[in-house]
Amino acid sequence: MARLLIFYYIFANYYFKKIFMTESEITTDRTKIISLIKNTRLLEAFSSLKKMLISYPDWEIEEKVDKLQTSYKYMLQYMANGINDPQKESILDNIILSLFSLTDRYAANVLATCSRKQFFAVRNDFKNSGKNLYAMFKAYDTELNNLNLYEEVAEEEKDKYKTIDLHRRVEVAERNLFNYVWTAFPMEGNDVATLKELLFSNDTQPQLKKLLIPAIYLNTNTFYQERLLSLLFELYSNTSQTDAELSVRALCCIFLLLNKYDYIVGRSKHIKEWLATLNDNETFADDMKIMIFQFVRSCDTDRLTKLVQNELMPKIMKISPDIINKFKNKGSNVIDISDLEANPEWEDILNKSGFSQKIKELNEIQMEGGDVFMGTFSHLKSFPFFYDIANWFIPFSDKHSVVLGAFNENNALIQKIITNARFLCDSDKYSFCLSVGSIPQMQRDSMISQFDSQNEAIEELQKNSLPDNGILHKQIANNFMQDLYRFFKLYNRRTQFEDPFDGSNLILDTSSLKDFIDKQETLSLIGEYYFKSKHYEIAIKYLNHLSEISEEFKPEIAQKIGFCYQNIGKFQIAIDYYLKYSLFKSDNLWNIKHIASCYRSMGETGKALEYYQKAESLKPDNVSTCLNIGHCLLEQNKIDEALKYYFKADYLDNNNAKSVRPIAWCLFIQKNFKQSEEYYEKLIHAASNNPEDFMNYGHLKMAVHDVQGAIACYRKSLELLNNDLERFVSNFEADKKYLIEAGISDQDANLIPDLLQSNL
Repeated sequence: MARLLIFYYIFANYYFKKIFMTESEITTDRTKIISLIKNTRLLEAFSSLKKMLISYPDWEIEEKVDKLQTSYKYMLQYMANGINDPQKESILDNIILSLFSLTDRYAANVLATCSRKQFFAVRNDFKNSGKNLYAMFKAYDTELNNLNLYEEVAEEEKDKYKTIDLHRRVEVAERNLFNYVWTAFPMEGNDVATLKELLFSNDTQPQLKKLLIPAIYLNTNTFYQERLLSLLFELYSNTSQTDAELSVRALCCIFLLLNKYDYIVGRSKHIKEWLATLNDNETFADDMKIMIFQFVRSCDTDRLTKLVQNELMPKIMKISPDIINKFKNKGSNVIDISDLEANPEWEDILNKSGFSQKIKELNEIQMEGGDVFMGTFSHLKSFPFFYDIANWFIPFSDKHSVVLGAFNENNALIQKIITNARFLCDSDKYSFCLSVGSIPQMQRDSMISQFDSQNEAIEELQKNSLPDNGILHKQIANNFMQDLYRFFKLYNRRTQFEDPFDGSNLILDTSSLKDFIDKQETLSLIGEYYFKSKHYEIAIKYLNHLSEISEEFKPEIAQKIGFCYQNIGKFQIAIDYYLKYSLFKSDNLWNIKHIASCYRSMGETGKALEYYQKAESLKPDNVSTCLNIGHCLLEQNKIDEALKYYFKADYLDNNNAKSVRPIAWCLFIQKNFKQSEEYYEKLIHAASNNPEDFMNYGHLKMAVHDVQGAIACYRKSLELLNNDLERFVSNFEADKKYLIEAGISDQDANLIPDLLQSNL
C-alpha cells in the first residue's frame, strides 16, 4: 500500500508538472502569441495557442480557434491561386482581432486558476459570489439613500461619528463597483448595459462616474475589450461640451489605450469610425493635443523628481543652520520662504548658494504643469487608505470619511484650500489630509498660508495664459495623469500592472494618433520639451520628423538636432547638421564654436583650431574663445603660442581659475617654476580648486625639491578624491612623464603613492 501511494505521488507530481503550466509560462506564451499576431505571423500564433490548449484544454475556445484557422487558410489559398478578394483586408482584420481576443480570454481563464495577482483574486471573488454589476449598484444606491436621509437631519442633532460611518459605507460600495468594473473580463452584455446606464444617467453621482472611468481603463489595460474602449469614446463624445471632468478623464484613458493597442485598434472598423467621426471635432483635436503633451510631461516626472532631490534639496541642506534659524518664524520650526523678500541680505545668501536659481527653475516648471511633487508625496502613499486601488483615483471630496476624520470643525479653511489646490492631484490631496492631522496647529497655520498664496499665484498665471476652456481641460488632464502616474509608480503591488509610463511606447510611432501628432505645432511643442529637458535621443526623433513634414527647411531645427547629437556623443553627425545651419547663417558665433567643440572632441585639433580662430575673428575679445584656442595649441604642443592666449584670457577676466589653471601648467612644463608657483598659489586659494590643481602643485613642489610641500599637496588632492587611492594613482601615472621631464627621477616618482600612505 505504501509503495502504491509513493508511486501515485511520483506519477502525479511528474505528470501534472508536465501538463499544467505555471503563471510565468502562461504569461510568456501569451506575450509571444501577441507578438506573433502583431507581426502578422498568424500560422505560428495559431500553432502556439494550440500548444497551450493541450496543457489546459478549453473546448469552446479550441473550437473557435479551429474555425478561425480554417478561415485564414482559405484566405491564404485564394491568394496563392491569384484570386483577387476585395474583402481580404477586412477578413484579415477580423481574424487578427478574433485571434487576439481568444488568446486573451484563454490566458485569463487559465491564469484565474493559478495566478496570485490581485486582478484574478478579486475577479474570482466576484464570480464565486454570483453578483452582477446591477446588484452591486443597487447595494450602493441603498447606502447612498441612507446617507442622504441622514443629511436632512438638523445639524445640532447630527453625530459626527455616525456621519463618518455613513460616508464610509457609501465609499465601500463605491470601491466594490470600481473593483467589479476593473476585473470584469470578458464583460458580459448585461454588465455593459448597466455600466453604460451608470455613466450616462443624470441620476448617477458625478463622483461615481469619475471613479468608474479609471476602472474601465485598468480593465482594458489588462485585457483588451473593444466594447469598453468604444464606451469611453461614446462618453467623451456625449460630454465634451457639457462635462469637462468626465470628457477629459475619458480621453486620457482613450489616449493611453490607443498608444498601447495601436496594432489592434488599427484593425478595428468600429474604433476607426470613432476616430474619423471625432477628427472633424475641433475640441477633440485640441483635447488630444493636451493629452499628448501631458503624457510627455508625465514621462518626464522621474527627471523632475531627481532635480528636486539631487539638486534643490542638497542646496537647502548646505545653507548654514544660522541662516535657517533666521528664516524660521518666531516660536515655530517652519521656514517661510516668502519672508526672504523683506531681507536683501538673506536673499543675497541664497543667490550665492544657487538656491534661488533652483527655486526659480522649479517654479517655472510647476507653473507650466510639471509634476514637481512626486518625490514629496511618494513618501505619503504608505497609509492603509492606499491599499485599495480605487482610492488612488477617487476624486477629492472634503466630505470623504478620511477628510472628516482628519479635521475638526475649526479646520474648514485648510479643507477649502486643499479642495481648491489645483496644483495637487486628487491622490496627493488625500495624502496631505492623512498626514496633516498630526502636525501641530502653529505649523499647520504657516503651511496653510504658503499653500494658499502659491495656489493663488498659479491660478492667476493660468488665467492669463490660456482661454478658460483650455485651462480647465489642461488642469484636469494634468491632475488625472498624475493620479495614474502615482498609481503605476507607487502602488505596493505595482509590478502586477503594465505601466504605460515606462517609456517603451513612443507616441511618435502610434499610427492611430498620427493625425494629431503630424502637425508642426504639436511636433515643435514636444520636440522643444524633450530638447529643453535634455532627453536628446527622443528630441532627435521629434525634431527630425518635424523637419520632414515642414514645407521649407528651418535652419534652427537643424541646429538643435546637431546640438542633440553632440550631447549624445555623435560628433560627426552633429557637425553635419551644424554645417547645414551655416549654409543659411555662416557667421553665427554659437554655431561656429560648437562645430569647433565637436572637432576637438573627435581629436581633430587642427580643424577645431580653424573654427575657433574663425570665431575669434568675429569676436576677438571673447574669454571662452581665447581659452579654447589656447587648449588647441597646447594639445599641439605649441606652448608659447598657447600661453599668449591664456594670458589674454586672464587679462580679459582677471584671476579666473579657467585661465589661471592652464597658465600655471604651461609655465610648469616650460620649467618656469617660480612664475608657475605664483599662479598655483592663486589657484589653490580659489573657491573653484579641484583635486587636479593640488596634484599639479604637488608636481611643482617636487620639481623644486620641496618634498614635504609636495606630499601635503598630494594628500589634499587625495582627500578631494574622497581618499580613492586608485583614482589618485591613475591620475598620477598619467602625469609621471611631466615629472620626469621636470627632473624628477623615475624611482622617486614611483615612491609617491607609498609616501602618501606612510605616517612620515
